Amino acid sequence: MFKSVKFTVTGAQRLNCEKCEQRVTRLLNGLPGTKQVRAQAAHQQIDVLFDSALLDEAAITAHLREDGYETQVVG
Repeated sequence: MFKSVKFTVTGAQRLNCEKCEQRVTRLLNGLPGTKQVRAQAAHQQIDVLFDSALLDEAAITAHLREDGYETQVVG
């Protein structure tokens, strides 16, 4: 079953430009179960659609943290 989650970037490392958006998109698209990623520097948000049978929010958060992005789930 697919699940959608929205993260807000909260740490010191921010999404500053289109290159940052592309980096995060590539990073998360590399995870098994990821269907779609949309990173938005203007809003400091990352939207992820993923297969909950293969991936969960905690794994996505951990992967972002490994790349330097501290995030919080919105809503």
